[in-house]
Amino acid sequence: MITMLSGRTGHLVPLASLVLALSSASAVADYRADVGYTRLQQDLGSAVPDGTGVAVAHVEGSQLVNAQYLWMPDVNNGEFAGKTIVNASNAGLGLYSGHATAVGQLFYGSYSSFAPGISNIEAYSANDWLAGGFLQTVSATTGGPTPGQSTSRIGNHSWIAAAAGFDSVALRRLDWVVETDEFIQVVGMANGAGSNTSPLLAGGFNVIAVGRTDGQHQTGAVALDTLYVADRPRPHVVDPMYSTSTATPHVSAAAALLVETGHGNPALSSDPVSVSTTNRAGVLVRNAERSEVVKAALMAGADRVTHNSSTVDLGIYRDVAGNRTANGLDRRYGAGQLNVRNSYLIIAAGEQGSTEDGNGAASVGARGFDYDPYFGGSNGSNSTATYPLPTSAQPQLLTASLAWNVDVTGPSGPGFNTAATLHNLDLSLVDVAAGGTVVAASLGTADNSENIWFVVPANAQYALRVTRIGTFRWDYGLAWQLLPDADGDGAHDAQDNCTAVANGPVVPDTGGRSQYDANGDRYGNRCDADFNGNGIVDSQDGALLRAAFGSTVHPDRDLNGNGVVDSQDGALLRTRFGQPPGPSGLIP
Repeated sequence: MITMLSGRTGHLVPLASLVLALSSASAVADYRADVGYTRLQQDLGSAVPDGTGVAVAHVEGSQLVNAQYLWMPDVNNGEFAGKTIVNASNAGLGLYSGHATAVGQLFYGSYSSFAPGISNIEAYSANDWLAGGFLQTVSATTGGPTPGQSTSRIGNHSWIAAAAGFDSVALRRLDWVVETDEFIQVVGMANGAGSNTSPLLAGGFNVIAVGRTDGQHQTGAVALDTLYVADRPRPHVVDPMYSTSTATPHVSAAAALLVETGHGNPALSSDPVSVSTTNRAGVLVRNAERSEVVKAALMAGADRVTHNSSTVDLGIYRDVAGNRTANGLDRRYGAGQLNVRNSYLIIAAGEQGSTEDGNGAASVGARGFDYDPYFGGSNGSNSTATYPLPTSAQPQLLTASLAWNVDVTGPSGPGFNTAATLHNLDLSLVDVAAGGTVVAASLGTADNSENIWFVVPANAQYALRVTRIGTFRWDYGLAWQLLPDADGDGAHDAQDNCTAVANGPVVPDTGGRSQYDANGDRYGNRCDADFNGNGIVDSQDGALLRAAFGSTVHPDRDLNGNGVVDSQDGALLRTRFGQPPGPSGLIP
C-alpha cells in the first residue's frame, strides 16, 4: 500500500494562502523579475517560449475534504480554458482539490504560469501514479510489471510520498523512467528546515528536487539501501516562493520552456554520433531537451546571489564548511535560485562538443551545453572530455553543472530488475597555460551531479574537464555560463549591489579598480565581506562592520540581508576571516 503524507505534515500550505498569492498581480510581477523571466520577455518579445507542444503530468497527493479524498485540479477554472486535463486516476465527477488547482495554475495556467502554452495535462492521484496507474510499484523486491508509458515530458510532484515498505523500489522505478523515456520529474522537498526524516521522491537520483529561497525546507535524502544513501545533496535548485508546493510548479514550468526550446530548434542539437532519441511512447527527444541537459541547464543557470523583491534573498552561498557539499553545491540551496533567462540562454547557445569529440574550435562559447551519448568511447577509449573556455580581459564568473542519470537495469525476462549502478564522473577546471593544473574541482561520489562556481581571472586560459572514474560507457549533460565579474567577487556584474551611493566618491582599491561604477553604484554585495577591497577579509573589514553596527544604510555590510548590520553579520564575517572575496575563497 502507498501511504501519502500531505498538508497535515506541513508540506502543503493553507489553500487561502495559495489563492491570496495568485490574486496579487504585483507579487507575480516581482516574482517573475526575481527569477529572470521579465528580462527574458524583454529580450525575446513575442518569441518568448511558453511551453507550447510540451505534454505534462500533474501528480497530486489527496486532500481530505468533507470525508472525501480530492486530488484533481478543477477543470472548470478559468485558467484552464482550452486545455485538455485527462482524469488519469478516475476522480469522481466534480470532486476537485483546491491545492491541485493552485499548483496547476502555477504550472500551466493561462495567467499565473510562465508556461501557459502547455495544453495537454495528465492528472494523477499520487497513490495511483505510484502503484498501478504508472510506476507499478507493487512489490518490495525486484520484479513486477514495467512502468507505464506516457507522451508527457515533465511530471510535477508537489507532495510528500512514502511507499510503505518499498521506498527504494519506487525510486529505482522512477529513476528508470527518467533515464529510459527522458520523462523529467520535478519534485518538491518537504517544508520545514532540517534534515529529511521521511522517504521522498526527491531522493531519486534522476529527479530535479526543489526547495525554497528562504531555506525553510528539509535537506538531503533518507538512507534506503547501500546506493540510495543518506544526506545526498537535496534540493538541486530553489525558488522564491513561500512553500515547496508552489515553488515546484514554477521549476516545472521553467523546464517546459527549455524542453520547448530544445525540441523546436533541431540545430541546437549537434552531437556527431547522435542528436536525438525516441522514447517508448514514440516521442522524439532531441539532445537539447534531454533530462540530463535540462537538469544541468537549470543548475548552471541558477543564481548564487540574489536581490529579490518578492521574498528574502539567499544567505551567503557556501558560506561555511558545513554548507559545502562534495559535489560543489550549497547544502541548503543546491545550485541556487531558479533563473529562467540564464537557463534558456544556455540551451539557446546550442550543443558544443568536447575537443576529444572533434570540436576543433579554439574555445566553446561563453554559454552552452553538451550531451555526450557515449562517454568512454568504444571499449573505454577516452576517459576525459575537455571544453576550452573563451578568455576575457576582465574576470568572469563561471557556473557549470555536470549531470548524469543512474543506470537502472529495468525489464529483464518476465519481470523488472531494479538493480542500479551509479557511475562516477568528476568535473574540474584546469589552467591550460599551466599544463592543465587543476584550479577548481567537484569530486562528489554519492550523487550524480558535479558543480563549479568560480571566478576565472582576466586573460586566463582555462578549460572545463569531465573525467571518467573507472571503466564504463555512459551519457551525460554538461551546461555552463561565463558572466562578466569586473570586481571578481563571485557575483556577476548585474548582481553587484545596486543601491546607489549619493555623490559617492571614486575610491580605487589595491587592484586599481574603482569601488564605484560610472553610475555611482558600489561594487560589492552579500557575497563579498571584503568591504575595503584589499583582497582579503581582515580586521579592517571587521572595523568597518562595527562602525556600521545598527545601521540600515550600509547594504554591502548587511551580509545576511535582514535589513540591518548586526551581530549576525559579525558572525558571518568571522567565518570568512582570512579568505579572499568571492567563491575562490569559499570552494575548498
